[in-house]
Amino acid sequence: MRLDTGLFQQQTQKQILSPQMIQSMEILVLNQQQLEERINEELESNVALEKLDREGSETSSGGEDSTEASTEAAADDVDLFDDSKEVSDLAELRDLGERYEQLHELQQADFWAESSPGRKSSLAGGEDEFEWVDHVEGPAESLSENLLGQLRLKPIPSDRQRALCEEIIFNLDERGWQLHSLAEIARGIAEGIHSSESDPRLGEVTPSEAEWEDALHMVQSLDPAGVGAENLIDCLCLQLQRDPGDNQFEEMVVRLHLDDLAKNRLPHIAKSTGRSIEDVKLAIEVIRSLEPNPGRHFVKTVNPRIVPDIVIERDTDGIYSAEVGGQSTPKLRISPHYRELLEGAKKDKELRKYLRKHIENAEWLMGAVQQRNSTLQRVAEEILKRQQKFFSDGDRYLAPMRMQDVADAIGVNVSTVSRAISGKWYQSPGMLRELRSLFSGGTVRDDGAEESRGGIIARIKELVGAEDPRKPMSDATIVKELEKSGVRISRRTVTKYREAEEIPSSRERRQY
Repeated sequence: MRLDTGLFQQQTQKQILSPQMIQSMEILVLNQQQLEERINEELESNVALEKLDREGSETSSGGEDSTEASTEAAADDVDLFDDSKEVSDLAELRDLGERYEQLHELQQADFWAESSPGRKSSLAGGEDEFEWVDHVEGPAESLSENLLGQLRLKPIPSDRQRALCEEIIFNLDERGWQLHSLAEIARGIAEGIHSSESDPRLGEVTPSEAEWEDALHMVQSLDPAGVGAENLIDCLCLQLQRDPGDNQFEEMVVRLHLDDLAKNRLPHIAKSTGRSIEDVKLAIEVIRSLEPNPGRHFVKTVNPRIVPDIVIERDTDGIYSAEVGGQSTPKLRISPHYRELLEGAKKDKELRKYLRKHIENAEWLMGAVQQRNSTLQRVAEEILKRQQKFFSDGDRYLAPMRMQDVADAIGVNVSTVSRAISGKWYQSPGMLRELRSLFSGGTVRDDGAEESRGGIIARIKELVGAEDPRKPMSDATIVKELEKSGVRISRRTVTKYREAEEIPSSRERRQY
């Protein structure tokens, strides 16, 4: 081993990813919605990139397809794309960009002014100027806002008690249950009763336990029934107490046998309460009609927008075909005007560098999008070759398929297939699912054919759906039934698949 220092030459091989390759991999991972957002961002930032409509005519990058008469007049004054103009230096080009942004803002202002219902003009003023606000849906009412609104209509004897009720309402979670116990709320108020942040309606006297109990009962009397509960049992009992009729037996089942009820132990409940199975079944029907989450209707969830990356259709001969890149994907091209500017800017190196950079970025993006669609198309076609029976006959016939099998068939690396199917969705007749759900392992049947995991789960669901409700099949029985079809798996595997699909156990499925 040499310990001295010196200069040496050595040849090595390294794999270095170019910016184009990195961009291609980033584009390949994007789903259809993300790709559209990525293209729109590039249209806004790159003046050399243009979007074409479906008929092939040019539309401005980042603008609308149509403009009104007032905007067209402004465009005639600016005359951005007049070929008779000569841009001689970078300063003039930048000035061109600033004028384009001004035009774009003008178009947007005119668009909103015309599309806003009931609004005459942004310059007209008057009472009708913001009439369109009345037609816009307001924010959804929260549970606490609804309860406070009901509280204002209640005949409460004092402002002090009203303040205690509001404090309890502010300490409810989105389900309508108590976020903190009544003792914890009272302790917090007692500690801050003399501070500057204390509610002046409470005065300087610490509220008593009886006052807190009265305030809690007042909140629990509001709608929906069950709000202000301490836990699930309390929530269900509050609703039973509000329900007209004799619900003492149902309330006893909730308080003493809720766990037995969840595990379908009806004989144990009947024996413990001294009632018949029929009485227990009638009580269960009443309990099932209750709402364990009273604040559910005040929680607004927005369903995510899913744009399918692959659309699978069936022709008259029963053959499925796949199409990648829906109608929502913009068609792009390099602006001919900026190509001419690049050819005419031979003497200005800075201007030429500026134009070449934007044109090259646009070409890289267009190439990456085209390569993404091509790769995804090849993957989709190979999947269709292997899963024709699944698309025609259902989940039972999903064939085992690995990403490595598809990668070998189309001649790419398995990581490319992984990126291509990541976060992608396919739409076929009767289903909209993730593309990755088509890839699964499986087992070999007695006849030598392979059975996928999805196919085995579909068989288990069929067996459970066809069983006698009074004598449901155990996992061991399901194993024996699968063996009759040539599928040999362990009881532990059946249990794992059943629990993954949230299928109850045989005892919980039994009907008395």
